[in-house]
Amino acid sequence: KKIVLDVGIGFGKTAEQNLLLIKHLEHFLKFGCPLLVGASRKSVINHYYKSEVKERLPGSLYLHLKAFENGAQIIRTHDVAEHKQLFNMHEAMSQATLW
Repeated sequence: KKIVLDVGIGFGKTAEQNLLLIKHLEHFLKFGCPLLVGASRKSVINHYYKSEVKERLPGSLYLHLKAFENGAQIIRTHDVAEHKQLFNMHEAMSQATLW
């Protein structure tokens, strides 16, 4: 069997609880399953920056980058091309060396 653990951003949690989930994803790594985060266009973004759903791309990108940095291996998003560019640049930056 293949199991993916979705931490369930949204779904009855406060905005702060959602941020804490993303901030502390390492606690879920002990289950040995790939972690999925889907914060794309979620109301947690609206809580901190009032915006219509279609205007939440910057917040989605930030939350997904932090989730990735904290252990998420799968990102569910509405904006695939934008996320691909983000993660390509993140990879390039992490591999850049002075010499």
